[in-house]
Amino acid sequence: MRGIAINDDTQQTLADKLGISVWSIRAWEQGKSYPFSNVLLAICKLYGTSADYLLGLTDIDPSDEARKQRQRLTEEEQNEMHRYEEYLLWKRKK
Repeated sequence: MRGIAINDDTQQTLADKLGISVWSIRAWEQGKSYPFSNVLLAICKLYGTSADYLLGLTDIDPSDEARKQRQRLTEEEQNEMHRYEEYLLWKRKK
């Protein structure tokens, strides 16, 4: 599995977020074992990427593609998107 500690997360930070040991993450990155499907899904959701990317089956990282799409938006469109994200987060808390 690719180095999965993304966005400046350390292996320990990721382990804490997933509720698993750092040794599990190290074993995955060294190819000695693989995560259970529920943990793999949690990692994908956490980082906005795909299992195919994490497992090395594709070089296309969906999180990079989304970032590229956002960069093509005008500043006004980016601001509108940010406001909508804030609205969705507010709505979730209700």
